[in-house]
Amino acid sequence: MPDMARAPAASPTARGTPPQAPAGGGRIGCANVYKWFPGGIVLEDIGLTVEPGQFVCIVGPSGCGKTTLLRMMAGLTEPDHGSIAIGEDVVTGPDPRVAVVFQHFGLFPWKSVYRNVALPLQIARTERSELDRRVTEAIATVGLTGHERKYPAQLSGGMKQRAGLARALAAAPDVLLMDEPFAAVDAQVREVLQEDLLTLRARLRQTIVFITHSIDEAITLGDRIIVMATRPGRIIRDLPVPIGQPRTVSQVRRDPAYAGLREEIWDLLRQHAESRAGDQ
Repeated sequence: MPDMARAPAASPTARGTPPQAPAGGGRIGCANVYKWFPGGIVLEDIGLTVEPGQFVCIVGPSGCGKTTLLRMMAGLTEPDHGSIAIGEDVVTGPDPRVAVVFQHFGLFPWKSVYRNVALPLQIARTERSELDRRVTEAIATVGLTGHERKYPAQLSGGMKQRAGLARALAAAPDVLLMDEPFAAVDAQVREVLQEDLLTLRARLRQTIVFITHSIDEAITLGDRIIVMATRPGRIIRDLPVPIGQPRTVSQVRRDPAYAGLREEIWDLLRQHAESRAGDQ
């Protein structure tokens, strides 16, 4: 997934221990973050630290501010109060150390897979030989070698998402922000993409924040799960996932910790949904 030249393949990590990133650069810190929209408070007093190399999933109901929080981490939206930092630097706008993968692929239909993946490197005026190397590696990493000259209309949904992921990875980010990246594909393709991400994770050094509505997906992928409630959007629980690495989807489902963790998260979301309904 990320720049494989900078993050070579590593031996599997010890059970329960995520891959380690270089210190500092991929750390995310959110301190007392608030966001207001015309209808009221969207996010209230968000305090969250994601350490370098962690894979953190965020779950919560629609309208709880998950995507807004991700956009603030990416520098696409500003907090109205508080601050967000990547490494030692407060986020004031888009940062080349941060890449974002959105739900709806974000591919330009008039560009080939190769040119879509190369776009951020072209914008950064990367030297041609370096651009070719990084684009080729990113495309190979997501399993699209041989499809470089195809256009988005010629790709399946899963292949489009792989191309969008390759574009983010070619930029060699310290932080990868993923906003429901597998939600637009069918259930079978979604599991294949989850397996791919799990397989590749042993080779990753990036910090990953992954938004999902699926409790199962969050448990399958995350080292931690941040559970959010709405009105206003806030963090109600920060749960470690006590399932070791490396993982497969089937292994996660069979793990003794899986059912209890899933039930705990579901109960939290249900309780807050019922509480909100009672206030109306």
